[in-house]
Amino acid sequence: MKIFIVGGGFAGIKAAKELSKGLSNLHEIFLINKQGYTTMLPNLPEIVSNRLLENDITENITNLIPSAVKFLKEEISSIDYDNKKIYTKENEYTYDYLVMALGSKTNFFNFNQNLDKVNVLESLSSAENIRKKFLDHLKEREEVNLVISGAGFTGIELACNLYDLCEKESKKINVTMVDLGKTLLPMVSEKSRAHILNKFDKLKFNISTENEIKIFDGENITLKSGEFISNVFFCWCSGVKTSLKPSGQYDTLPDGRILADKFLSIPKYPEVFVAGDSAAIKDEKTNTILRRAVNFAEMSGKTAGKNLALHIKGKEMKVFNPIDLGWVIPMYITSVGVILGKEIRGRKGIFMHYLICGIKNYSFKNFCKEFISAFKYAFIKLK
Repeated sequence: MKIFIVGGGFAGIKAAKELSKGLSNLHEIFLINKQGYTTMLPNLPEIVSNRLLENDITENITNLIPSAVKFLKEEISSIDYDNKKIYTKENEYTYDYLVMALGSKTNFFNFNQNLDKVNVLESLSSAENIRKKFLDHLKEREEVNLVISGAGFTGIELACNLYDLCEKESKKINVTMVDLGKTLLPMVSEKSRAHILNKFDKLKFNISTENEIKIFDGENITLKSGEFISNVFFCWCSGVKTSLKPSGQYDTLPDGRILADKFLSIPKYPEVFVAGDSAAIKDEKTNTILRRAVNFAEMSGKTAGKNLALHIKGKEMKVFNPIDLGWVIPMYITSVGVILGKEIRGRKGIFMHYLICGIKNYSFKNFCKEFISAFKYAFIKLK
């Protein structure tokens, strides 16, 4: 019997460990991933600012999965649920069971103007590309106009890290963050929002809500409000969608996430389980869909792997019960977040960001680098 896991991120690696633990050697388990390494994705903004380097946030997948799991370094081109087929650029595979644990990619929401000059933050290579292009951009001028579409978690962290990079290069930066929403980060409390806006005021960030990019000619931007910004370095952080849409009959959210049942399988395809960014999982306690987060990716990957093993053995599966451990947004000189239901703000959130990332960062070497950063960057001074 052949079991395939597609995706080598938090969810896929957890699923691989659980499947290897729960099944005998009579079953073949494969994990397919485009890259031979996995990445601590919450640290991508720090790659942009050079606070952390590639080796600090990556680990070879073969070092993380059980030896019984065969790793295939291939890029998936399509998946056919009805015929139980996986197609890569090199091969075609037939599966008996499947765990969908693919990640996400940038959602441009039909924006298509000069996309070759729009910078996105979705992978290690894209983070390194932003840093290189931004440094090249800096060489040509003393003052930089940074425009970011999207004032959510990713947009804020990217803006702050590019600000940090400008500080290191002793260059002036004008930051404009554009968002369609009426309110900055509507999920945070009024007290935390006021804290963010106060710090952004000190950094002279311009937060333009109920606005959007109307024209990008490859160099200049015109906003819906009519404001014109010239010679911009433009980044898009306005949303993500699933990186691949399998063929088959199933329900999804608008962003492509597949609706899973309480056991994390797809109702019409009981041999397929979904986890991580591929899955739209309902939290029965709050009657809402879980947000994309590292903790939920790991928890869902573990449950999907465990339930698939139970399903194969004909045993009763376990209902997925997510635990929301919280989140932190580090913002150069401060932070906001919620940890175990308690609001957190200020320097201690920066410390916790690096510490939490370090605990989940695959190796002792990587943990040590994050631990050093937790002390180093929690007390940086604003010039």
